[in-house]
Amino acid sequence: MGYYDYKPEPNVWSDKVIKWIADIITVALFAFFIVSYLGDRSEVIGSSMAPGLESSQVVLIDKLSYELREPDRFDVIIYRSKTGDQKCYVKRIIALPGETVQIIDNQIYITSREGEKYCLEDKYCQVEKFESGYADEPVTVGSNEYFVLGDNRNLSEDSRFSYVGNIKKSDILGKAWLIASPFGDIGFVK
Repeated sequence: MGYYDYKPEPNVWSDKVIKWIADIITVALFAFFIVSYLGDRSEVIGSSMAPGLESSQVVLIDKLSYELREPDRFDVIIYRSKTGDQKCYVKRIIALPGETVQIIDNQIYITSREGEKYCLEDKYCQVEKFESGYADEPVTVGSNEYFVLGDNRNLSEDSRFSYVGNIKKSDILGKAWLIASPFGDIGFVK
């Protein structure tokens, strides 16, 4: 065997470790990009969305979805307070732009843009009786607005009350899609 014929054996173990580290760094950078530029996070404060979302949970916000499509009924959204205090709130969309909503005897009635009236089957409501607020009379949702309610209606300040009212699309930060912490609660928002 001559001096020039020698070929060292590859170190398979070190190649695997380097590839593993490179993969971890790539995934971490991708996750950072997604959360920083296409998403955000918000802490749930209060029990208005219990039991689906509890106080102190952190949810990830999908900011990109509503750039590609309109918010839909029953989406859980994060929106900015219109009072200017920079607080964020988590609620569920009940009525869409152009619809009329009215709450009678704990039932939500929606009148579509076409004039069709129906009782909304709301599987997310967590209480049997709740206050109608100013929605005891028909409330028409504006062209870029949404009527929102908390799932735990007796502990929710939402569109039923005039100081909250309908939520403008421009105030919606995005769709809540994943509970990120605490660790035992990780899962998709329903």
